[in-house]
Amino acid sequence: MTEPALTRHYAQRLRSADGYSLIELLVAVGIFGVLAAAGLPHVDTRRQDIQTATKQVVADFRWARTRAITSGDHYAIKWTGTATYQVQRLKETTPSVWGLDSVIKTVTLPTDIVAYGTIPALQEFNTRGMMITTNYAIYQTLFDTRYYGWHQFSVWPSGQIYEEF
Repeated sequence: MTEPALTRHYAQRLRSADGYSLIELLVAVGIFGVLAAAGLPHVDTRRQDIQTATKQVVADFRWARTRAITSGDHYAIKWTGTATYQVQRLKETTPSVWGLDSVIKTVTLPTDIVAYGTIPALQEFNTRGMMITTNYAIYQTLFDTRYYGWHQFSVWPSGQIYEEF
């Protein structure tokens, strides 16, 4: 019994090394597009703002502490608003009195992120890396006003900074 011509042609095409047809490529792209469209609403980069802001603030605290230890100057983080702060270098003006020498960096948090709670305006690190503005741990919360999420970190008198989440 002989095979129909159409079946024989299809079998030869499957064995050929010519590649994919335009129809096959369009079907593959269409399937990929449907899968991507189904998953895209779950990927919202604005929700990353609270995580990024927390990482930035914690990194600035750790940088200020490290610079205080390595430079012999005091460094401080000064909150100038609910969404802005400065990294400051302090110099000894008279024995045991430290005053502002320069503002190293001014940071504005993303528009939907605010610092929440009772935060001392100035958090100063001495040359040993210890926080000298208070003798108790400070818990600071960053709040996302759009998605109502929050992240918390703590700064201890020993100078250690921990992300609490």
